This record gives sequence, structure tokens and C-alpha cells, in this order.
Amino acid sequence: MKRGASRWIVAGILAVLASPLLAPQLLAFPYHGASHGYEVWSEAPLPQDQLYRVTARAAKLVAASPLADPSGERRRVFLTRGGWRWNWLALQTRDAFALTRAAGGALLINESDLAADKVRNRYGRTRGLSRVIAHETCHGMERRAFGMIKSDVLTPQWLREGYCDHVAQESTLSEAEAAQLKATGSHSPALVYFEGRKRVERELATNGKNVAALFAHY
Repeated sequence: MKRGASRWIVAGILAVLASPLLAPQLLAFPYHGASHGYEVWSEAPLPQDQLYRVTARAAKLVAASPLADPSGERRRVFLTRGGWRWNWLALQTRDAFALTRAAGGALLINESDLAADKVRNRYGRTRGLSRVIAHETCHGMERRAFGMIKSDVLTPQWLREGYCDHVAQESTLSEAEAAQLKATGSHSPALVYFEGRKRVERELATNGKNVAALFAHY
């Protein structure tokens, strides 16, 4: 086989493998629904009452932020069972509860239980599904408000993640768990998020809840 032809074949294979990262629906999620500004694809059925309840909770949390998008643009959410679809889409972040693609803005969620409003990670820890959706939506809000470079590169992790946990009104750790990790000198990423949320809330309390000013300061 000629070298030029082999290059085209390799490029084609790579394009096929990478395409779901930009368009996750290409992985043939069998169920689809829409509610409260979210367009949802799922591996499991999407009963409308459950979908309505979870997205309503997420939308209410998001709407409380001054960074909320007033345009009504639908956000794409992909609920997985934590299996091969999640592993393919998450790549190096498989330990996470969820992630948001900077390119395209898709919200990718780990092992999801719509009926219980829960998300489970690979370690068996759980968070609220509606709250995780709100957290990931917040990352898109930060990028739209401040730009991708500012949000994803220049803003310290404690701020960008802490503000999203503030919007979600939930952290992975409880107060007791965070205290135990701090006592052992742990550098757990979950502790960064927890401490970030606490710091964000302290700073917003002292600057008149001015989110734009908070991000501009750091």
C-alpha cells in the first residue's frame, strides 16, 4: 500500500474514533428528551415526569446565578451508565462525576440514576444529578461570561470549581469528611472543590455578591 493511502486510512480511523468526543450522540444513545432548556440523551429510559423534576431543579439552581444565560439556548446533556460510553467520552477524567466539553458545550454525566436524582462515580460516591447538571452548566456560563482562556486557564481552580459548586449548592464532601482530610494533610481534588466553594461564598458575602468582580480580581 502506498504511503499516502495509508496516511489517509489512519486519518480516517482517528476521525471515526474522535468524532463522538465532539458529537457524543454519535455513540447512539437510545433515548432522547427535552425539558427546562436541556436536551437530554440517555442510555436508560427518560420518563417525562422524572426528566421534568431533575431538569427543573437544575434550572432553578442555574437561574439564581447572575451569569445565567437569558437567551434560552438549549444545553446538551448525555446521561451514561458509567460503562463504555462514559469511558470513551471521559478519557483521562473517568474518575469524575461529570465534565463539560469546552468545544460544543456538551455536558457528559457518569453513572446516572434519573429516578433517584443521583450520579455515581467509579468509587461509589454519589452527588445529586440535578446539582451536577447545574455545576456543569455553570462552567459553560463562566466561559460565556469571561472567555474560555480566562475561565479555563487563567482563573484558579478553586474559583472556577468553587463557584460551580456554589451554584449547585452541593459539594462532594461533607463538613466532617473535609475536616478529616485536612487533618491528614490530604491533597484530594474533592477538598479543593470544597474549600473553593467555602472561599467563594466568603468572598461574595464581603463584596456584595458581585460575581464579575470576584472573577476579575483573580
